Order: sequence, then structure tokens, then C-alpha cells
Amino acid sequence: MAERFFSEDELREMGKRSVDRLTEAIEAGDTEAAKRIGQRMYNEFLSMHDLYRNWTTAMLSEVGRRFGDEALDEIMTAGVKAWWLPNLEKMPQGADKLPQRIKMFVAGLRGHLQPMEIQEDDEKVVIQMQPCGSGGRLVLEGKYEGPDGFLTVEKPQRMTYNRANFPVYCAHEPPMELVDIEKNGKPFVVVEPAAVLGKEHCSFIIYKDASKVPAKYYERLGLKKPETDTAD
Repeated sequence: MAERFFSEDELREMGKRSVDRLTEAIEAGDTEAAKRIGQRMYNEFLSMHDLYRNWTTAMLSEVGRRFGDEALDEIMTAGVKAWWLPNLEKMPQGADKLPQRIKMFVAGLRGHLQPMEIQEDDEKVVIQMQPCGSGGRLVLEGKYEGPDGFLTVEKPQRMTYNRANFPVYCAHEPPMELVDIEKNGKPFVVVEPAAVLGKEHCSFIIYKDASKVPAKYYERLGLKKPETDTAD
């Protein structure tokens, strides 16, 4: 028989979750091991994150190329509705719960594994990933470049915030706002896309009073802001 590659202890160790190995190192007081495992865990998560990011973008690219913008918009919206609305429903409801909702939203963004800058004023909370862990990094990594690059949606339309040459991954943001408005009347969060996507930072904006969301965020989706909420 061929010599074994691993001992039973090594096999058990490989089978452990990284978070369990990290906890063990912390409880044992082994700071250096905890640091190594923490960095390894980050690398593992980022690798899986980018695998699904690239897979999703490749599939959306094929949909757009094979079936056109209209089908892409329909499929993008259906896909967004399947995960974004349930996530909104999980969040605490009511105006007094808005700080918790914002914390939950930020926690979700931390899944992109990038640093964030968060600012607050009397009117709103503004969140930026720096860089964006998904769409922005695809641009920075050159994933839309060359003959095998991902799809850039050429025509200005609703799913591109009416901008030309829009990266297909980023086109899920308008449907997020659209399905939220259709279901709840107002968007929980709106996106202010960077002037140069990927090279500058997009902003997630959460208004403390949702009736104060400016009309332009409705109009770019082909919607009209409710008459009862006319103040901007």
C-alpha cells in the first residue's frame, strides 16, 4: 500500500472550522497562532467570496449577451427580489429601530471583507466601502477588460442608473431600490454611484426620515415620489 499522506490528528485538524481553531488558539493564550489563523480565515472567506462574485458576474454577462438588456433586467430584478426583500423583512421595523437596521445593513456589507467609512449628519447616514468589495474590485482587477471580460451594459437605462457602459455586476443596485419602493413605498437605502465606478467610492445613503429621500432617486427608476412626501 502507498504511504499515507496524513496522520489521523492531521485529518481531524484539517476538518475543523477555522473559527473553531481560532477560538482554541485564543483560549490557549497563543496570540501568534490566533493571528495566523485569523489571517488564514480572512483569506479563505475572501477566496470563496470572490469565487461567487465572479460566478454571478459571469452568469449575468451570459444572460445579457445571449438574451439582451430586457431579459437581463427582468432576471436581475427577480434575483434581487428573492434575497433583498427577505433581508429587509428580517430587520427590526419602526422608526425607533432604524439604528439597529443600519447596524444590520453594515454587518451585511462587512461580508465583503473591506474597510468602510461611515459618516452621519442630521439627515442621513452615508456608508462607503473603500474599496467596494465586489463590483468595485471587479473593475480594479480588470475583470471587464479584454475579449473574455465581463459584460458592460452599453445602453443607458433603469438598471444602469441611466448611465452608459455600466458594469453588469453593479446593475443589481437599481433593482434593490425598485423592489423596495414597490413593496414598502420608500427605499431603505439608495446608492449614489461614483463618477468613475471602481476608481472612486460609491455611497450607500440611508435617510433618517425616509420621506426626505430626494425625488431624483425615484425619478431615475422611472417612478414618481409619492405626493404626500414632497419635501426633499
